[in-house]
Amino acid sequence: MANIKQQKKRILVAERQRMENIRYRSTIKTAFRRVVEAVQGGDAAVIETAHTEYVSLIDRATAKRALHQNTASRKKARVTRVITRGPQIEETKRRRVTRKTATKAAAKVTETEAVVGEVAVVEEEQVVDAPVKKPAAKKPAAKKPAAKEAAAKPAGEEAPAEDAAEAPVDAPADKS
Repeated sequence: MANIKQQKKRILVAERQRMENIRYRSTIKTAFRRVVEAVQGGDAAVIETAHTEYVSLIDRATAKRALHQNTASRKKARVTRVITRGPQIEETKRRRVTRKTATKAAAKVTETEAVVGEVAVVEEEQVVDAPVKKPAAKKPAAKKPAAKEAAAKPAGEEAPAEDAAEAPVDAPADKS
């Protein structure tokens, strides 16, 4: 804390100016929301009055140095784009659907299908957009021990003596 009288006074003045700047910025944000609401409403006269009020607030704040000139220009350009673009359809924010919420949404769909068909379609979209986890690849079935040995051998080699004993009796014995 300052201990000189002039510095104490300067701190009070700076605080008062800061609060005034905050009021300007807050009023400008509110005026912007009013312009957007007027654009959504579609009435040209309301849009014009809201735009005029918004621009005058920005000019006043710029004159008092509450806003920088470039910031003021950016805000004016932004509101002009909003007015030019016209009314927009408001979309709800899409939430990231997890496996848990996807199953809940699927349960809701089955409950509401009997009541209203349209609601079921909307909730099915959430289920469709849900990231689907692929099941882990299944391991192949365990092979029989004889099948493992046969698979391990190259094709040209003969079977060992144990396999020869299991061979049919009619097969001729190899004389080599």
